[in-house]
Amino acid sequence: MGAVPSTPRHTSTTAETAEYLIGTFVGEKSFPLASDFWQKLLELPLTLRWSSDRVQQACELFAQNNHHTRHLAKILIHLSWCLQEAVRTSGAPSVVYLKAINAVYFSSVFLKYIIENSQSDNIEELCLSLLENEPVPKDFMTDQRIENLLMHNVLTFLGSIDVSPTTSLLHQELLNFMLVVMSTQLLSGPTPGPKDVNPFLDAAMSQESLLVSSVVRRLLLNYIMRPRLPSSTAASYSIFSEENQPGVLQRVGSAAANFVLLPFNYLVNSNSEGSRNQLADCSLHVLLVLIHYHKCVVSDESITDRSDDSASTDPVSKVNTYFTVNPYSKALENARDIEYGIGECVRILLAVDRADIEGNAQNGPVVRLPFASLFDTLGM
Repeated sequence: MGAVPSTPRHTSTTAETAEYLIGTFVGEKSFPLASDFWQKLLELPLTLRWSSDRVQQACELFAQNNHHTRHLAKILIHLSWCLQEAVRTSGAPSVVYLKAINAVYFSSVFLKYIIENSQSDNIEELCLSLLENEPVPKDFMTDQRIENLLMHNVLTFLGSIDVSPTTSLLHQELLNFMLVVMSTQLLSGPTPGPKDVNPFLDAAMSQESLLVSSVVRRLLLNYIMRPRLPSSTAASYSIFSEENQPGVLQRVGSAAANFVLLPFNYLVNSNSEGSRNQLADCSLHVLLVLIHYHKCVVSDESITDRSDDSASTDPVSKVNTYFTVNPYSKALENARDIEYGIGECVRILLAVDRADIEGNAQNGPVVRLPFASLFDTLGM
């Protein structure tokens, strides 16, 4: 299965094993995708603690070595595989969610550091590709873009897996992860330009309309229903946390979205319960960032200048810039009230997305929501 470090002797503590595995992950030695090392890293218990200064040291070392090890790309691939397994396996065992939570949390911490400390406009430090000579499993498609693979699986889990006591922590961490990866916008100017680099947001915008609609519906339902994390689960993830303090990521997790969150501030302030539910607030954060994203592209159009008949009629190149259609904003525009009849409600809840209802197929799938509950949540 490939090279794997020898873990400490069986008499070592869990904390020592975690220290060793995380130190190996941020170190200079590269481990292939199929190495057993990844399974050991992702199966660490969720109750370990690291102080913020240790996190800072680990992030600095990771950033130095990532260009060679490509461990960020590799853990993002493993995160994708974990989410695929969670979606594929109904009633997935706890170890599946454990591995996915570890993968998304590690990814969030180190991605956040690299994005915040990037020295280049195109965030080259992310290194979202494998080296040409990297050994990969036979069924791995080497020509696929890692950010597309990742975002498809993140959004598929969020849109298709219900929030429950078993899945709620993974839902929360994936929403935190979304805020981190979408924060690349902060490296650009105040106006979107064609040279802006937002690989994860662009990948999210490229998803098919049914998936986009299911994600929009889930985020809004999270805001309406306000599901709460079980008390034992909410405090269980602390591997990068100080004693009795929220982890580094949680303390600043929503800062990346603040510049588009004036509507959010109004919404949570309009309801006394609004700011009391982390999953609901984070869902609204993510939705607002998604629907406000505008990708600027350039088209090179050839035109013929005929203003002077005696002049040359050779084509002249004309550069146009425009914004692509935002599928999440479009899906939100297609939101409709679910309150029809009992039979219709049952059919909608089972189907989730119905592109043929009310003749709206040409505008994309309809997102069905309980508007009365939404208005109650908004305090309207």
